[in-house]
Amino acid sequence: MPRPAGGRRRLLVGALVLALAAAVPADSAIHDFAFRHVVSHEVRLVANGFTLLGTAWAASGLLATLAVVAHRSGDVGLVRASAGGLAGIALGSLTVQVVKQVACRARPKLVDGWGVDLVGPTGAAVGWPDPATTGFFHWPCLTDSRYHSFPSGHTTTAFAVAAALTAAAPAGRRSWLAVAAGVGASRLLLNAHFLSDVLGGALIGWWAGRLGLRLADRLAPLPAVPAGVSAGVESPSGASAPSG
Repeated sequence: MPRPAGGRRRLLVGALVLALAAAVPADSAIHDFAFRHVVSHEVRLVANGFTLLGTAWAASGLLATLAVVAHRSGDVGLVRASAGGLAGIALGSLTVQVVKQVACRARPKLVDGWGVDLVGPTGAAVGWPDPATTGFFHWPCLTDSRYHSFPSGHTTTAFAVAAALTAAAPAGRRSWLAVAAGVGASRLLLNAHFLSDVLGGALIGWWAGRLGLRLADRLAPLPAVPAGVSAGVESPSGASAPSG
């Protein structure tokens, strides 16, 4: 029996939360493994391509293009999804900036190789976690992007778009999530973020994308289907044509 859509979404969010909790203490080991056994010139070339998909301008351009095409073809659902995705990108970007200012986590590239090591004030005197383990809490970091590691903004944008496209084309759900995951992986492989930064961005992005869809539906709800008429395309005679 297929799992309901709501159940799948809750399962995805729950899995991301558990993975995030497990990844923070394991970030150093995971990063070390990736740079010893995975990263190569070819891998970085592919990662550069994926990371471009996570930029706000590229994602917004994609959704805006989809919205124009959908409007011309009369696909109201895709127009709504595109608008929701654009709203999700905006909401996700705002949330990411707030969280970055709270976490002030050092990026892995700050130290030779990959580790966070002892970058910036340790905060040990006031009881903050050891930055050699977590790299969090280097306050203040208002404009210092070296300490804007958590969460990943590119991953947030990619998962906001994935949430919107999943609503418009549920059959492609695995593809949208795979591309978004590829964007997240690219941030780790390019030494810009740790795994927990990527997972945090995925959580925020999925939430922002779903919230963006709700806002789009509230501002421009889909037209109601009259009683007794199926959701398929109506034939000229008035009978509903089969949708399959």
